[in-house]
Formats: sequence, structure tokens, C-alpha cells
Amino acid sequence: MSESVILPGGIYPPVPTFFVENEDLDLPTYRQHIRKLAHTGIAGYVLLGSNGESVHLSVDERVQVIEAAREASGQDTLLIAGCGEQSTRATIVNCRNAQRAGANFALVLPPSYFKGRMSDPALVAHYRAIADASPLPVVIYNMPASAAGLDLNAATICTLSDHPNIVAVKDSAGDIAKLAEIVAQTPPDFAVFAGSAGYLLPALAVGARGAVAALANILPRQVCQVQEFFERGQLAEARQLQGRLSPANTAVTSTWSVPGLKAALEMTAGYGGRPRLPLQPLGEAERKRLAELLEVASRPL
Repeated sequence: MSESVILPGGIYPPVPTFFVENEDLDLPTYRQHIRKLAHTGIAGYVLLGSNGESVHLSVDERVQVIEAAREASGQDTLLIAGCGEQSTRATIVNCRNAQRAGANFALVLPPSYFKGRMSDPALVAHYRAIADASPLPVVIYNMPASAAGLDLNAATICTLSDHPNIVAVKDSAGDIAKLAEIVAQTPPDFAVFAGSAGYLLPALAVGARGAVAALANILPRQVCQVQEFFERGQLAEARQLQGRLSPANTAVTSTWSVPGLKAALEMTAGYGGRPRLPLQPLGEAERKRLAELLEVASRPL
């Protein structure tokens, strides 16, 4: 177990995993994307999250992705790697593999296959066992949409925050009242992050330190600027930019998910590609609507 550390605030894009035509890993494009984001104001990268299609990757592929990100980003960049599995034991193995591959933090989604048995005590025991054994500090990943609707409550997250190797939470439930409660009832060095750019400004207002934001893969400077405006007290500008970004953010998250994010990258960066099956790429009508939303979001204030 590592010594207690603090996860710095800021914007962390959850990086998609790219594939060639036969669905093998496309690591050159992955490295290209990492380098493209490097000097845009982001605080680091999230690898192998929901947007990284971690559930579609083998154990060996996960290691390759982390190693490629470390190679492309350099030794001083923060890498948060998704490590959650359905069993505690397998999650610990992923944490150890991630540490050896070059990650700095382990992002852990709660297990949901046996959702009916995932009581608060069971979840607390799961996360504590992982934190006891993990060589990386643990970031709780609360995302009901990717966990069969399982939504970690504030009391559970606050209880887990007392563990010295559980250092942060990425909460994608979008409940600002819950975020405020977590901020108020956790230690000062426990970092709370919004799980989406769609509610970045409200989350900052209640004490979040930043966000893991899919939109930051496409419009990193604009997403970072919301936080910069907030921290400088330029609330009118922050509100205006937040409102402009939110429709595009919804498009690449809850509406079209990973296929939308990859289509958006194709439109804005010239690469993206298909997701792995069973996910399907966007159709032409969806791509046209996405292009319209991205055009609005990218306009200068």
C-alpha cells in the first residue's frame, strides 16, 4: 500500500482506446492522442475507464494501453488507470499490473453483477480490501450507468474516505447535493471530482476539485477554461461557457457514448475509428447532429 497522497485538481480526459480495422489495438493513434492533449491545460489522463472501453480489453491489452500512455506522456504526467473488476481479487491484480505498467492511481468501479448482494457493508469491505493490497492510491468510480444502476451513496463514500489509500472519488451520478455532502464530510485531502463536463461548474461551486470529462478529449482548452473562470471569480464567463459546452457534452456521453466520442474525434482531429463490437458507430443523421453541436461548443466567447 502506498503512503497517503493527494490527487491534484483539474481536468482529466478519460481517453478512448483506439482500434484498427480488425479491432486490434491501435497504439500509434493512442500515443498521438495523448500527445495532442499534452499542452492544453489538462491535469493528467484517465485510462481504461468507460470511455476507454476497458470491459472490451484483455488483461494484456490493458497493460499495453497503460505502457503506451506512459511512453507518450513522459514520466511526470499523472495517469489514472481503470482497474475495477467484478471480483475483489481480480481488481487487486489489475491494480498491481497498472502500477508496474506506469500508472499513478487506480480507478475502481464498484462490482455490479451480483447487484442485489452489494450492500453498503459489502461495498465497504470490497474497497477496503483493494485499498489494503493496492500499490496505487485508489480513486472510487461511481457511475451508475456503467454499474447496472448501482449508485454509491454519500455515507459509503465518506466511510471509505477514511482509508489512507482511498484518496478521491469520481462521481458520475450528477447529484450535486450528494457531491456537496461528500465534500463537507470527507477529509480535506480527499478529492471530489465531477464525472462529466456537463455539471462541472455546479460541482466546482460545491467544492469539487475538477472533473473527469469526456468532452476534454475534444475541447480540452474550453473545458479547462470553465474551471479557470471559476477560480478567478469570473462567474458570468464560466456560466456562459458551461452552457455552451453542455449540449455537446451530453452528445458524447449519455446520448451516444463511446461511438459519439470517437465520431467527434474524427470530425475534429481526423482520427477516432470504430468502437469494438458490440458497440456500433454512429449513423449519418447522428453524425450530422453531432457536428452541429460541436460547432456551437467550439465558438469563442
